[in-house]
Amino acid sequence: MTTAEKLASLRAWMEKNSVNAAIIPNADPHNNEYQAPRWLSRQWLSGLKGSNGTVVVTAEKAGLWTDSRYYEAAEEALAGSEIKLFRASDPGVDSIIDWLKSELKAGDVVSFSGNDISEADASSWVSSLKVADISANTELDPVDEIWTDRPAEPCGKLDLVAEELTGQSTEEKLKDLRALMQKKGVQVYLLGRTDESNWLLNFRGTDMENHPTPYCYTLVSADEAIFFIDEGKLSDEAKSKFTAAGFTIRGYGEVASVLEELDKDTRLLMVPRYTNHNLYKAGSHCFLIKERALATDLKGVKNEVEMENTRKVMIEDGAAMVRFYFWMYSELQAGRKVTELSASKKLLECRQAIPGFRHVSFDSIMGYKAHGALNHYSVDENSDVEVTQDGIFLIDSGGNFENGTSDTTRVIPMGTPTQEQKTDYTLVLKCLIELISAEFPEDATCAQLDGICRRPMWQHHRLYRHGTGHGVGYGLEVHEGPQNFSGLTTERMYEGMLSTIEPGIYRSGEYGIRIENMVHTVKSADTPFGKFFKFENLTFCPINVDLVDTAYMDDCHIEWLNDYNAQVVEKLSPLLNEDEVSWLKHECRPVGK
Repeated sequence: MTTAEKLASLRAWMEKNSVNAAIIPNADPHNNEYQAPRWLSRQWLSGLKGSNGTVVVTAEKAGLWTDSRYYEAAEEALAGSEIKLFRASDPGVDSIIDWLKSELKAGDVVSFSGNDISEADASSWVSSLKVADISANTELDPVDEIWTDRPAEPCGKLDLVAEELTGQSTEEKLKDLRALMQKKGVQVYLLGRTDESNWLLNFRGTDMENHPTPYCYTLVSADEAIFFIDEGKLSDEAKSKFTAAGFTIRGYGEVASVLEELDKDTRLLMVPRYTNHNLYKAGSHCFLIKERALATDLKGVKNEVEMENTRKVMIEDGAAMVRFYFWMYSELQAGRKVTELSASKKLLECRQAIPGFRHVSFDSIMGYKAHGALNHYSVDENSDVEVTQDGIFLIDSGGNFENGTSDTTRVIPMGTPTQEQKTDYTLVLKCLIELISAEFPEDATCAQLDGICRRPMWQHHRLYRHGTGHGVGYGLEVHEGPQNFSGLTTERMYEGMLSTIEPGIYRSGEYGIRIENMVHTVKSADTPFGKFFKFENLTFCPINVDLVDTAYMDDCHIEWLNDYNAQVVEKLSPLLNEDEVSWLKHECRPVGK
């Protein structure tokens, strides 16, 4: 079906069901950032891939709202269709609900799937629409009838993770979680975010390609713990382990009925952001606790076993990237063809050689020239281009391992860089150095740290519209809360958190520049003014110096860069062959004024 045919089918469905507008995101029951193919409804309807975007359709109009990371990809996907792009990151752009209020009239009905939309979004939409006397039908899924070849729910097997890799047993984690629940006055807690169950029960899933979390829930009280999952995903060993740890196993679809059976006085925590609207209603008769995702807070602070394993895997990951760079430059110098897609496959091959490798932590971003300006570009057979000895190449990639998760971005020159490219690159590097070198009080917000990173770029009237960094899971999701560096968050950093720092500059149609390192929050000092933190660098991958213009750097930035690249050579050389070490030493040569 073409986009036009899909829209026609959707509008026929709307007319049949007395619906005046439909809201269609990519959304699954847990509000996961990435979803199994069954829940890629917006992608199926509009053609836009990626983690952000929502299509809204009325009888006469259709629009797609997405953020600045996907503007160019959305324009390409929507070309030739009637769907209008709404640039949601830009000032003054109507929100979805404001637009619907302007397009609809009192008495009209908006439909979206309450089984897939989070309670946080659904309750906001319903209340805002109600002001305009517009109602919401949350019992229908607008695309289910018309998506005739819709994929089935996934049924991937579940893998256990050994305690020597996690640093804490399931029983110990359950005890810590219950202690925190008691402290917060919570009697029953529904773990809605899928990776919370992964962390608690020490397992990884295979429901989604390149993502370690399966579709499941866990319900915890002071004397009971229930793990909701399709039993066919469990081995006998997993069943025995979970049962021995005190968990009862029930079907994935049984959560709502268990919630409905809870006493009305039960002090229940369901996090609206990670609980779908219809499931939230099943427990809404209880005394609902307004509290954070407790498991996410516990999971976000890594123990020393997790950190020691992460340190080791980051060095191995850095060596794999050097092998890849050496291969690519050698291929090009020998006159052999390299494309974005062949480069992506080679980098995967290099990572697959690392012990404990499971899969990439996200689809590698191989952005050559103009493709580098697309923040979440994902190469395929249709978009693939040849890489030549010209321009610059942005590579954002990572691995998911039994003993950690990596996420690294580097930009390398394929020919002689322009002055504009060197200026942009140096300012991005300076931003990275500013934050990675910062010391800050424990009550500093992530928004304040975000501003520290951006300042060198702002001084030269440049900016980027994505966040400065995010939390990283331990063998779990590469994007993990609760922390993230952005101007909108009031979250704080805690000792033991694992994060990225990734400033960038993007010139549409020309190139993109982003440099990303992973960092670990550690204590810097105890002072009369309180505790101070700093960042331990975890990424050891060469930062290219051919793109650096030291005229834009202070002595402290040059010193940091030279010291960093010297550490890269020291730590990676034992894992590389003679030719690779020779290339690495040249790549990491010192720079000066």
